[in-house]
Amino acid sequence: MEKLTQLSIAMENAPGQLGRLCRVLSQANVNIRGIAVSDATDVSTIRLVVSDTAAAKKALREAGLQFVSQDVLVVELDDKPGALERIAVRLGDAGINVQYLYGTGDGGHHAMIILRVSDADRARQALAK
Repeated sequence: MEKLTQLSIAMENAPGQLGRLCRVLSQANVNIRGIAVSDATDVSTIRLVVSDTAAAKKALREAGLQFVSQDVLVVELDDKPGALERIAVRLGDAGINVQYLYGTGDGGHHAMIILRVSDADRARQALAK
């Protein structure tokens, strides 16, 4: 389990915007490790965990893209029924709220989730047990 920085970017909900963002990061040699896109009528929120947060921030600033940074937890778990339940129950029992999460599994053995929680440090302690 890692505590990482997530970047959230609000962009116009229009064709080509995601490509623009990906180009900015690619040209800065930044790899996207996790991504979630939430849309609204006019604006999409793009949440990213990247390979080099400092380089991504610099590239986004230079491209004129505004962002906010948040602490998130990246948790690797077994890709099988009940794995996420165990994490969710531990966090709930510790009084930690899961504000949102996104993730993926490989269809075999491994899955990865990215969690935004009410208290990342306490969540790490609860999940380390």
